[in-house]
Amino acid sequence: MRALRSTRLTMPAVLADGRGLSGGMLRQLFIGQCLVLALHLAWMPAWLVGLALLVAGYRLVQLRRGLPRAGILLRLAAVGSLVLALWLQFGTLGSMDGLVGLLLGVYLLKLLETHDRRDARVVVVIGLVATTVAFLHDQGIPMAAGALLAVAWLLQSLVWLSGATGLRQAWRETAWLLALSAPLMVVLFVTFPRLGPLWSMPQMDRASTGLTDQISPGDIAQLSRSDARAFRASFEGRDPAPGERYWRVYTLSHFDGIRWSRATPEQLAATLDRPVDAFVREAVRSPWQSPEGAGFSAELLLEPDNRPWRPSLGTPLSSEELQRYLADGTLEGLTPLSSRSLMRLSSSGSPPTNSPPAGERWYRLLPEDANPRTRALAERLWRESGSDPDAYLEAMMARFGEAPYRYTLSPPRLVGEHRVDDFLFDSQAGYCTHYASAAAVMARMAGIPARVVAGFLGGERNPDGHFTVRDYDGHAWVEVWRNGAWQRLDPTAVIAPERVEQGTQAVDDGAEAFLADARFSPLRMREVDWANRLRQEWERLEYRWQRGVIGYQRESRRSLMAQLVSWWREAWARLDALLPGRGSLSTALSLVTTLVVAAGLALLAHRGWRHRRRQGDERWLVGHLQGWLARHGLAAHPGESPASHLRRVAPQAGPAGRALEECARDLERLAYAPLEEAERHQRRRRLSNRVAEVCRRLGRPRR
Repeated sequence: MRALRSTRLTMPAVLADGRGLSGGMLRQLFIGQCLVLALHLAWMPAWLVGLALLVAGYRLVQLRRGLPRAGILLRLAAVGSLVLALWLQFGTLGSMDGLVGLLLGVYLLKLLETHDRRDARVVVVIGLVATTVAFLHDQGIPMAAGALLAVAWLLQSLVWLSGATGLRQAWRETAWLLALSAPLMVVLFVTFPRLGPLWSMPQMDRASTGLTDQISPGDIAQLSRSDARAFRASFEGRDPAPGERYWRVYTLSHFDGIRWSRATPEQLAATLDRPVDAFVREAVRSPWQSPEGAGFSAELLLEPDNRPWRPSLGTPLSSEELQRYLADGTLEGLTPLSSRSLMRLSSSGSPPTNSPPAGERWYRLLPEDANPRTRALAERLWRESGSDPDAYLEAMMARFGEAPYRYTLSPPRLVGEHRVDDFLFDSQAGYCTHYASAAAVMARMAGIPARVVAGFLGGERNPDGHFTVRDYDGHAWVEVWRNGAWQRLDPTAVIAPERVEQGTQAVDDGAEAFLADARFSPLRMREVDWANRLRQEWERLEYRWQRGVIGYQRESRRSLMAQLVSWWREAWARLDALLPGRGSLSTALSLVTTLVVAAGLALLAHRGWRHRRRQGDERWLVGHLQGWLARHGLAAHPGESPASHLRRVAPQAGPAGRALEECARDLERLAYAPLEEAERHQRRRRLSNRVAEVCRRLGRPRR
């Protein structure tokens, strides 16, 4: 049994003729395909697994039963079926998903026509390209670890194809190649400027924030069912208190009686007959706000989103990159986010203070004859408050805090024509959008300009200090125009203060809806101390990976280089202070550096000259080769000529046997044949290459 196991470990990957592939090598290639395919399965169709098994099964039957190779008709039919299946799956082959699927399908089908080492190397190269393409989907830690495993396996396949004689040697050479490339990879990562992606893999089926640019009562309540991450934020300076974590995403100013929607700058410009730049500007700093009002500086790690929204804590003031600043306090990027992105942003933490370019009348508009019972209530409260807008708003907010109004994660559905009436007088139970919509409508009925703001409230603070904001933190509140500035009104803070202080998970009414769409979310075990700590540690590690590795950009590189230069200068100054005399350390180090460089160049020149001289001496080459064979247990017999020695041990040298026979022929020609100088030089060069090939295939001798 031990002998059989040893035979399996040392079985060559290619057949004795050096052209055809063995079943072991095909199995090696198939495992590599499985590892590469696993990186894409979360985004690619699952039937690609069936395709891989079908191709591998066909090759297995072909080898065992000696069937003929796959003909041109079978291969064309396979490619045609692949293209048709991808077209039916994605509707087009021009999308990035379709192109990646085509690459993976061709990679799997290539095994049908893989019969020699050249074809096998092509399969491995396609696998390396497909592994790189996987980072278009995701760049997290699991993807990086899986890609490293796939690359290691593919490199091991190349080592087998180069003539490895055993499993231990193959993995040793693979580890050596990876170890040699690691320092170069680190140096290039730290010093080489990061280029923008030539293409990207946007996830257009769902925006990561979960918010839309129009809402009706109950829409944001659906977000409480999801634990999808919207963004993460870390602050420079003090962290905002729970009551200050109002992340605005966009402003809704148009109400049609059922839902609130956003009026874009282009729509406002066309409706009010004003230039577009009266409502939006592209700049690094907001033209609508004073930069002196900055209250918070944060670094945001944004999730992919097919819309250009950028969250801000209160009113956005400035960013390091060009952004679109809207007059209503909305911040937009120039393009949607196709992957996780870092953004540094300064914000005020409070509502905007600039006057609305659309005019106050725009924020008083309401449908005629809509919600008559709410209008009667507003008129009564206005009379009771003595026509004082501030007193009216206080009375309105106080009414929301009275029974039987309640805050629930499972609000009843409203389907009537007058939905604000139905909520205030019939159901009297709702989520933040119910109360925000009713408050904005009642404010407008009293002639007070008002609008609804949609965004997020709160966020989970992780042990390392950064905040994670998720879908279930979605929130809506109201802004009213009073005394020359916008003021925030949040009815949720009146009826459910625990929602503001502790988050959505603190709401008891309708708690069964919380994370209902995320049944296997680790957040469900947040009450278990060890499980919650483990989840937070993983999120902390993943956050640092995204910021330090994926988010390593030009500014980070400059900061690191500046820090390294600063450390070097400090160390230099300390060493210089230890030596007497001004500049003595510089003189000494310069002299030592000059001597070391000169000695190094002389050594390199000597070694190059000696190597070149030895490569032109066939006696030294053969002596070196015979010594290498002796260390492998293939020494020459007493009185045996070098050529006879090489021919005798060739059958015992495995994949190196062919090169040994060619060495013997070249040696005899150089020793006995009358050759021209040009042909003799060519023979010596060929002999040198064959000696190097033998040494490479045999590997280093065991001690």
